[in-house]
Amino acid sequence: MDLDPGLLIVLLIRILVPLTIFRWPLWGAIASLSADSLDVLLWDLMPWGIPDSYHQLDKYPDMYYLGIELIVSQLRWTDTWPRRISLVLFFWRLIGFLLFEVTGERKVLFFAPNLFENFFILVTAVTIYAPWYKLTPLRLGLWLTVLGAAIWVKEYFHHWQRVWDDLVMTEVIQSIVEAVLSWLGDWFILLLAVILPALAATWLLARAGRLGWLRRWLRAQLYMRGYEQEGG
Repeated sequence: MDLDPGLLIVLLIRILVPLTIFRWPLWGAIASLSADSLDVLLWDLMPWGIPDSYHQLDKYPDMYYLGIELIVSQLRWTDTWPRRISLVLFFWRLIGFLLFEVTGERKVLFFAPNLFENFFILVTAVTIYAPWYKLTPLRLGLWLTVLGAAIWVKEYFHHWQRVWDDLVMTEVIQSIVEAVLSWLGDWFILLLAVILPALAATWLLARAGRLGWLRRWLRAQLYMRGYEQEGG
């Protein structure tokens, strides 16, 4: 296996980024997902090109960071149902990964979709930002249905139809940017002139502690919403 500079850089990113999940479960998971999704973009930007050996290694970093998420879910989640479901979803994906490694058939991954990752992000986001939203068995079932439908569509086009195999990510991003700029037209300059200064001012005020009222208001709204749901 040729360990060229590009392969080392990508693998180093894929190994180090997931370690942030232990400290910041939600944002670490999102960063790991982004590193997984954008690895093709990294290859397009680097001069060495993507080696054939990376296709053989690609799923191993995936299971590595999913394993970290499993550890966090089993050690830190207090609700029994989410913990059990995450365990089932992880081993479902693990079985699909092992069958893929044995058979080399990508269609196997369609029958073992990576639903665990989306479920982990959902439960972690609810735990941190909406603790008043109780993940009852009924709600968990509804969320799994929605997430499962979305991930199965994605896996179908990715692993069954392989519609993205020949795409060059930099060209895709360039096409999207050109389409957005064309749609915005003359409004683009106005948006930059208004929105960017507004965001900068908001950030500076937040750093200076001048937006404490906004933080208190948001907390009050979340508290009242949770109280109303419990009372209802």
